[in-house]
Amino acid sequence: MADTNKKPQTTLIEKAWKKFFKKNYNDSQAVFTKIIENEKNSDALYGRACVYFKMKEYESSLHDLNQFLKKEPKSHKGFHLRGLVKGSLNNTNQALSDIEKSIEINPDYADGYYDMGGCYLLLKEYQKAYDCFERCLSRDNNSAKAWFGKGMASLLKKEYNKAIEYFTIAIKLDKKFVLAILGRCEAFNSIGKKKEAQKDFKKAKKLNPVFFEDELNKQKNDDYYDEKEIEDFLFDD
Repeated sequence: MADTNKKPQTTLIEKAWKKFFKKNYNDSQAVFTKIIENEKNSDALYGRACVYFKMKEYESSLHDLNQFLKKEPKSHKGFHLRGLVKGSLNNTNQALSDIEKSIEINPDYADGYYDMGGCYLLLKEYQKAYDCFERCLSRDNNSAKAWFGKGMASLLKKEYNKAIEYFTIAIKLDKKFVLAILGRCEAFNSIGKKKEAQKDFKKAKKLNPVFFEDELNKQKNDDYYDEKEIEDFLFDD
């Protein structure tokens, strides 16, 4: 007689996702591939695309997402991820188009508004970026990244006091948010508050000295941000 109390075995796709969340990407990719070969499973296609994205194998990720979206044309997560992949391939306008599609499918998708704001930052359309981060926060008010985005949009519009306010909220939500601390540092510096800027400068260096030294080597001036740095942050989801 079968043991009715016995728990069901973990499915292959669950195993693949467990390996993914443990950052064991090679094994996760192997399991997803096995499922795809045996079943042509669309969920496994999406999963493998996520793995390839994390492994920075963007063309492979894009291939799987194109196949996935043929099977699942109303998947907001599929369009969102494809937007992130295209952004990582420096196709910002194409990224924006896919992320807009993800929001069209799911208007309450907070992450979609966040990444749309990121696209507009890269396109130097700062007010549109600001508006997107606002929409993200209307759905998730505790998103440190969205408060950071509002801070960046304000900083780039030279609205320094607003930038300080928004960066400060981001830092309260995530005390180790180095980019937000550096953003506030730059805003303080821009309005002549040198002591406050220096304090943030030291805090950022203490939190992540390796990152900080890399940035100093790239930029020997008071501008702590360049487009590549913003892009790396926005599309490394």
